[in-house]
Amino acid sequence: MIAKRSTVYVISFVFFIFLLTGCALAATGGTSGLPTEKNSWNCSKEILITENAGKDLQGYPVAVVLNSSNFNFSEAKIDGSDLRFSSGNRTFNYWIETWDPENEEALIWVRLPSLSANQTTKILMRYDNSGAEAVSSGEKTFDFFDDFEGNYLNELDWSAESAGGGLVEVKNGICNVSAPKVHAYDSSMIYSKKNFEINSMFVVKRMKVTTGTDNRGPVLQQGFIDHIDSKKNEIKHETELANESRVNLETIYRKQKKNLYDLTDVNVPEREWYVSGIAWYEENNTRKISWFKNGVRDPRMDFASNDSVTNIPMHVYLYAASYKDASKNTGSMAVDYVLVRKFVGAEPTVKIISAQDESKVSSESVSENNSGNSLGDDSNGTSEQSISEQSISENNSDNVSEDNFEYSFKSSSENISEPQIAAGSKPNSETSGIRLSSPYEFNFSDLVNELNSSGINTIFLSVDSEDVWQYERFVKMAHEKGIFVHAVLLEDVNCTKKGADNLCQNTLDTVLDYNEKSLAPFDGIDIDVNSSGWESSEENAIDYRTLFETADKEAKENVSISASLPLNYTASQIKEIAPFVDFFIIKAYPGEDKELNSVSNIVDAVALEMGEIRGAGSRGIIEISVEEGFKDKYSISQLFTGLSDYYSNDSAFLGVSIFNYDTYKGLPQTQTEEKGFPIPGFNTLAVILAGLGAFALLKEKKS
Repeated sequence: MIAKRSTVYVISFVFFIFLLTGCALAATGGTSGLPTEKNSWNCSKEILITENAGKDLQGYPVAVVLNSSNFNFSEAKIDGSDLRFSSGNRTFNYWIETWDPENEEALIWVRLPSLSANQTTKILMRYDNSGAEAVSSGEKTFDFFDDFEGNYLNELDWSAESAGGGLVEVKNGICNVSAPKVHAYDSSMIYSKKNFEINSMFVVKRMKVTTGTDNRGPVLQQGFIDHIDSKKNEIKHETELANESRVNLETIYRKQKKNLYDLTDVNVPEREWYVSGIAWYEENNTRKISWFKNGVRDPRMDFASNDSVTNIPMHVYLYAASYKDASKNTGSMAVDYVLVRKFVGAEPTVKIISAQDESKVSSESVSENNSGNSLGDDSNGTSEQSISEQSISENNSDNVSEDNFEYSFKSSSENISEPQIAAGSKPNSETSGIRLSSPYEFNFSDLVNELNSSGINTIFLSVDSEDVWQYERFVKMAHEKGIFVHAVLLEDVNCTKKGADNLCQNTLDTVLDYNEKSLAPFDGIDIDVNSSGWESSEENAIDYRTLFETADKEAKENVSISASLPLNYTASQIKEIAPFVDFFIIKAYPGEDKELNSVSNIVDAVALEMGEIRGAGSRGIIEISVEEGFKDKYSISQLFTGLSDYYSNDSAFLGVSIFNYDTYKGLPQTQTEEKGFPIPGFNTLAVILAGLGAFALLKEKKS
């Protein structure tokens, strides 16, 4: 009997090892396919890249942005060194610009051998391989790259010049281009020995370092230059004064010069690193220049001219000089790395397919490109898999925003099974939102963690249109974290009052203009309707109607238009603006007789408005106020759940939003959400173990 039992256990153990080995091979594609260190990449994601400029691109680096919404950092090595990007049997060069697993943020540049005009290509990202070695390489990814390793300037790549006390020094991975002495006309410069064609971007991670008391500071330049002595052709981005608060642009093409002064403000604190990028490109037969700070384009620096912007190949250069009248300030441009990459105005969009989306990209949508023009090797044009624009639109209705991320609206109490939608798309499932007044008042990481823990994925941001560009950095960061941002306008303005019409129209126009030019446009525009303008006559209502008509006409297709309405206005006027809005927001506050903090009270309060919205064929978000007596965040979560349950069969119900975050963040959290088991695949492993155990017992019983 003991021998039989031993035999059963041995058989079970062998079967268990065999089964696990089979699972591992299935996860990594077996022993065939990509050349790997140990053929043990356990995780992978598909990435879709769409060419938008209408050009066939060769050797083009695309930015892959990872965050908590599209990537589990715990599954990769702590430094990301096990990442691999591939298509078919070919792996691609890449460079990790930033990798921050603690904050779950990363930026990786992947060099694609080719992208066909207006086509979508699919590549594979593999990770989770403890035996993989680092292969990240800036030199192999970009047309030019230097991270200044060692203690000497690479004379094969650079030439250096200096005058007076100017100095170029490389030490500990940092290059200092400096004017260290206090007298006029000190200068130092480095410029590449290699020339670069138009449609290039010169990117520098730099730090302004100044000393002394004179506010003017040194003059620092970054740009493209040809014929160093004669300066026949040049594109010069220049910063000066303390904290680089003056930003100028100068272009020269065959002595045709254009000077643009005080265009924007870098405003970098002392010894803070930032990334400055000059893009020099041609679009629609017009030569253009754009400037990017930390990856965000500043439209105030945009310049287009065929008269004073050259298309002749040029070097890249960095320059530092003391102020012309012997400023008391000295300083340098400290440089961590530089790179030159190819650039087109409408850059490719990148979308990481989530688990929900993988089923949408069916095998029918993937076609073999036997000509090798979609995605191949730089030299031999090896054919790879590609996805046509038509097949993408048929199998995946998601739109991709410029920021290249996918997001989903969902209820705070449950996962919605409806398809995900991309940033900028109009909402089609339940929304969990919150009203935010001042974006930079809070620590961004704390804000995101707070929203994620509460199941909130949409911010309705109160916008001051006088300086709408102040919100671009916040909107971009929110998009990177998978959060929608809608601009709320005219909260304290009655547009029907005499003389207010121009203010209201100008406010709307300012935001529409921002959305047209910004790399981080708002996902929606919400116009707050003042109730006093809707109480008396149709003429007053038409004033708002005209505003919504304009918004609907001028906004892009993927930008939603909404109207925020108080409880005490004429509900029947909803039908007048319903054709021009995508949804309404009903402010379920303040409660006159009783606090609106229960499902029954809120449902009764908004019944008339929801009925009108339903009758108009539109949808509505119910906005609750934290001031209505909620004791903690859990009670608000329960209210979200109750309203979702009540309106579960109502097509007019779009979700719930909170007014406002300032008060909400101060509420206690009395009940924590249950956490799943942290080991990936634990449930599958448990099933396997249970099955093997049952198998062994049955064998023993049968024996």
